[in-house]
Amino acid sequence: GFVGKNLRKFLSSHKINSISISRTNFNKGKFPSLKNVTHFVHLAGIGSESSNQKFQTVNIETTKTVINLCKKNKIKHIIYLSGLGVSKNSRSSYFISKFNAEQLIKNSGLRYTIFRPSYIIGDDDYLTKNISKQLLKKQVLIPGSGKFEIQPISIDDVCLCIKTAFDSKKLSNKIIDLVGPNKITFEKFIKQSVLSNTKIKKISLELAYKKALNEINFEYGVEDLNILVGNYTGNHKKLKDICNFTFKKINS
Repeated sequence: GFVGKNLRKFLSSHKINSISISRTNFNKGKFPSLKNVTHFVHLAGIGSESSNQKFQTVNIETTKTVINLCKKNKIKHIIYLSGLGVSKNSRSSYFISKFNAEQLIKNSGLRYTIFRPSYIIGDDDYLTKNISKQLLKKQVLIPGSGKFEIQPISIDDVCLCIKTAFDSKKLSNKIIDLVGPNKITFEKFIKQSVLSNTKIKKISLELAYKKALNEINFEYGVEDLNILVGNYTGNHKKLKDICNFTFKKINS
């Protein structure tokens, strides 16, 4: 995926050896040799369900497989990308699956670092691709008021945070928000991401949810809407103090 592809390039540029495990490996239950591996970066997951991919199977069962792989190969540290807004009180099916995956990791007996990322921004990221697809239709939709806040973080900074987790005891057995330095409303983010002459159309949340449930090609899925209207922001200062580098500002 997007994060894995960029992380692999980042690690290579820092002379850190990595082994990629694909969804095919998980589907077939066949994995490359993990001898001498010290960290497992667990990025496998889905943000929306389809007829052949369910949250239980991908987000939870895959996590069980990862834990078993780590124990079998004596890999002592799991770094997991969960989601900003995940909690035991979550009502979203996506967030519930992520919370349950977190609990499996916390209770595994292995050292862990669980990051809860906001929107991760870079070339070919999910949100940018969504906006680009909408631009082909000559307009961009904003669900609801667009006043809900997001706290995007650059993919370069995400890679640096993961690298920090390899060695920093400050990130050992921690759950921490993976967020950028700036909070921005979704409406403002959209306006700064497109040309000034781009048509931006607001759509009521009620209609957006109705379309998400009934139209397969609608711009936003139900979980996309849940995440947006959740107004989820995090504690950037805590992340910065631990990682100790200057984060990129995105669309402030």
